Amino acid sequence: MILNRMKLLVKHIGMLLIALSLMSGLAYPAVQNNMVTVRAAAASKNKTVEKKVASIVKTQVADTDSKKTKLKKLFTYMQKKYDFSSVFKSDYFMKWTKKNAYKGWEKDFALEMFKDKKGSCFHYAAAYAYLAKKAANYKVRIAVGKTTGFSGKEQDHAWVEIRIKNQWHIFDPNMDKVTAKSSGKYFMKKRSSKSMKKDYNQFKNVKYITVVL
Repeated sequence: MILNRMKLLVKHIGMLLIALSLMSGLAYPAVQNNMVTVRAAAASKNKTVEKKVASIVKTQVADTDSKKTKLKKLFTYMQKKYDFSSVFKSDYFMKWTKKNAYKGWEKDFALEMFKDKKGSCFHYAAAYAYLAKKAANYKVRIAVGKTTGFSGKEQDHAWVEIRIKNQWHIFDPNMDKVTAKSSGKYFMKKRSSKSMKKDYNQFKNVKYITVVL
């Protein structure tokens, strides 16, 4: 009698496994297809960023330039060719505001800046970060935090930090253009300096996005 019950139990388990297999067979392809679509879209965007960045770097710097010279040329290029808009209301910017820096926003913002030739500090930071990464291949990150550098009052801001000789340096073409008349005050400044700590709110609660190409 025990043997019969065991056989019946095994039969029921087998039927349950078959049912689950059929159900997963219907659901899994749809999930898998969605994942493939998302990955394909991300890969396509990455290639678009890489292509645009490579094109700009090729026209703005020379292979024989030092890394510092390349960074400076691109810093100047950003200031001359792109305008700052404090009331920029693009679809990406509104999405960023609502979702609080959604994943991958830096690529969208960089492409938008290259296309529209104007943008917010977040656009400046994203665009310059990718150009710097391509040109010098240092460790580059986008910083999102607060600053008092524009008006003395604390406000949201984004800038670029690049690691050179084991130290992080500030590169902020937006701040430099708006508050320092493109003088280079915010080009390659040590993050640890008193003036940078003051202007960037002591780097409190800063979030970083590592730039990869």
